[in-house]
Amino acid sequence: MGRLSFGRNISSAFFTLLAFIPSAQARTIHDCVVMSEVLPFLNPAGAPVIHVGINGHDVGAFFSTFTSRTSVLNAKGFDFYKRDPIRTMSVTGTGGNYLTSVDSLQIGQSVLKDLTAILVDERPPKAPEGLLLMADIGWDILGNYHLLIDRYSQEMAIFSYDTAQDCPDIGTLLKNPGPFIPLVSFDGESPQLNQATVLLDGHKVDMQLNTSANRSIIQQWVARKMGISRRMLAQDDEIRVGAGEVLLGHRHHFNTLQLGSHTLHDITLDVVPDAEFNILGMDVLKHFNVLINPMKGRLWLEDFKPPPDYVEEKALPWSPTHDRLSITHASEEKQAPPTQDQGTKPAPRPSGNP
Repeated sequence: MGRLSFGRNISSAFFTLLAFIPSAQARTIHDCVVMSEVLPFLNPAGAPVIHVGINGHDVGAFFSTFTSRTSVLNAKGFDFYKRDPIRTMSVTGTGGNYLTSVDSLQIGQSVLKDLTAILVDERPPKAPEGLLLMADIGWDILGNYHLLIDRYSQEMAIFSYDTAQDCPDIGTLLKNPGPFIPLVSFDGESPQLNQATVLLDGHKVDMQLNTSANRSIIQQWVARKMGISRRMLAQDDEIRVGAGEVLLGHRHHFNTLQLGSHTLHDITLDVVPDAEFNILGMDVLKHFNVLINPMKGRLWLEDFKPPPDYVEEKALPWSPTHDRLSITHASEEKQAPPTQDQGTKPAPRPSGNP
């Protein structure tokens, strides 16, 4: 489960992502990229949406290594049936959903059959081009491949890469990424390597990468350790976080956020009292081309320098995790307790220690 049946040929669109690599390296890298699928974004801002096929229907999908298992929304006409109940955890707390079966999930020319997914009992909104926002592709699929998010071409690539000694380090796919940033499990036991340590105004904070989140979230107790009092937060704009439930918080200004060798200045993050995790979302990641090796837990970032005529558009109002200055609702799954088909121990509540 969770393995895509790639076609034999490497996607031709993938080579456009490598066009900026010096010719001396391009041949070697081309040889080492074994198989790939490249998909354009359907939206220019916020959590990226890609075009996929579910049970023969064209739909829109988010994707993120934060989500432990791929989820689908209960849209009319898909006839998803409810299997075993399952407890799920999102940034806003725990909830109840069901497992279901997806007959086929098509990503580009690649197809996955008989996928066990989480059924979220909500009606999906529509994406650009009128597609239903039906799915969030999770670690059960993405954890088997490398993931490249190219902001210049507005495309993402899922690909396999040869690990032979004569192949260059995968980080050389980006022109100037700097040293890779280690990714670890949030609890030391989960197989998901998706947590990075950032420096936020000089304080170490552990945050989980979530490319299906419009914005980043900081737990309030973490902010308090940084010297940010409730009185200070009361001067900030109030926000509402949607991810299954709704939480209240404040949008707070920070001077710097450092990710590895990359530093962002004058940013706002959402400080939320009851958040289960610290989330590193697309409001931060939009500043970079992103390359992830989830199997080894490595993250590379390359600064995205918009062209002179670039105009930033607004994010879609809905994503599996999103914050805004008005009422929201969304759903996203993370680290579900054991079920008969999983046979694993329940994930402990994350400590969130910075």
